[in-house]
Amino acid sequence: MMGSVKTIFGEISPNELGFVDSHDHLWKCGGMEVTHDKDFALDNVEKCRAELQSFVAAGGKTMVDMQPLGLGRDIEKLKAIAADLPVNVISVTGFHKGSFYDKIHFANRYDIDQLIEMVAAEVTDGIEVNDYCGPFIKRSNTKAGLVKAGTSYYKVSALEEKLLRVVARVSKQTGIPVITHTDYGTMGLEQVKILKAEGVEPEKICIGHLDRNPDPYYHASVLKEGVFVQYDCVARIKYHTVAATADLIKKFSQEGYADKLLIGGDWGRASYFKAFGGGPGLEYLPKTFTQLLKEDYNVKEEVVRKIFYDNPSHYLAY
Repeated sequence: MMGSVKTIFGEISPNELGFVDSHDHLWKCGGMEVTHDKDFALDNVEKCRAELQSFVAAGGKTMVDMQPLGLGRDIEKLKAIAADLPVNVISVTGFHKGSFYDKIHFANRYDIDQLIEMVAAEVTDGIEVNDYCGPFIKRSNTKAGLVKAGTSYYKVSALEEKLLRVVARVSKQTGIPVITHTDYGTMGLEQVKILKAEGVEPEKICIGHLDRNPDPYYHASVLKEGVFVQYDCVARIKYHTVAATADLIKKFSQEGYADKLLIGGDWGRASYFKAFGGGPGLEYLPKTFTQLLKEDYNVKEEVVRKIFYDNPSHYLAY
């Protein structure tokens, strides 16, 4: 039986999702990611709100904000950005890759059972308002819609394996779907192996960033595991062409995997937001990419609909 989708303003039916950007960022106000590169800071509510409005104006209806624990996530700011707009925003719990958590961070210091308790509470009770950055706990009324974990370039560190097992066990307890970060599209199969070993069903798993490594043979090996695969570098030309992602979509839809593909923008830098003076902006997926797929790359309309409408409704509901 299909469940509901948990948005920052409450539960909705999967049928209410509309056009979905399955991986993006609306707010980041600190953490080691921003410390390493200030361009990762998305810390102006008015500008972020204007950017989200452009997504809505272009036809976007739902956005997954992928900022996890301890990296500048702020559920109250996220609500301020989306307030009164005709859009669904989904917030995540869980973790990023291990290098974003220094040795004194609770991700390193707490044992696996303590971390499971912390993360599961964000699923069942509400996301912690202060991002677990202090000794006092204050719950929001927003439940997490996804749980995230990540791995490094061509390796899974001991910390990352622990965090993968944390999110897997939270998923088993609560039914929440799991989404991952892969560095340059590596270690996807290793992530699947760990998650499945913990008992997570493949339809609850999405392996992210695989188009950073646009190798169709590798993607086929991941898709054969029955999991979702997410492409989210669709117009970052410094990594690869738009055609490379379009070719992957076309190939795997023709091979029967159209119902296992998700697309996100992952515009997680100020220089990608038009409101901050950059581009191409959050409007790119609904406004430009969908038309390119259909008109320039000959991807069938029903495939585009599956990727942006149907597949997220199946994956996100729990």
